[in-house]
Amino acid sequence: MQASHALTEKHYDEFRAKSLEMAQKVISPTYADRVSLRQIDSLSLAHAERWEASLARSDDAVWSWSGDTGFRKYAYRHPKRFDLAIWYANTQLCGLSVGKPTYNGSKMRLDVLEGAPENHPLKRKVVEITVLACEAYASLIGAEQIRIMRPVNANVVKYYESFGFTLRQGKASNVPTYLWRNL
Repeated sequence: MQASHALTEKHYDEFRAKSLEMAQKVISPTYADRVSLRQIDSLSLAHAERWEASLARSDDAVWSWSGDTGFRKYAYRHPKRFDLAIWYANTQLCGLSVGKPTYNGSKMRLDVLEGAPENHPLKRKVVEITVLACEAYASLIGAEQIRIMRPVNANVVKYYESFGFTLRQGKASNVPTYLWRNL
């Protein structure tokens, strides 16, 4: 790793940690004392491997958290990334997400947002919590918009729209479909 890459990683690691602290403070009091927001680590990835083997995981899920093309490669390639693991009672992984700022930094992309395939106490809360944390990260880096990239199906699009996101249909393979919301 080059020195400039390591410095960028360290600098944005501070933003990642601060954004999770900020989001933790504004999570609904109903479940805030049992929810912990962390950066993705080896334990998160071990749990995610079980998701990938689960028959309950959606057929639409094309991202692999493990392996050569998973999170570790994404993390190395994108030192300015946002990453989040949502844990319940410090024992149950309920959600994972990764994203990165656009080239000019004015927008924050959520490239992958996934809830655990099995039933868990934060079902239907993973998107809300992820958006809170991503908004905090976006504000720290000066982004003005959040984008959820490549929604997997029409039901997911409707669900994201219920959080105030607007669909922008892609026009070609190099212009992906995404949902956006200004901060």
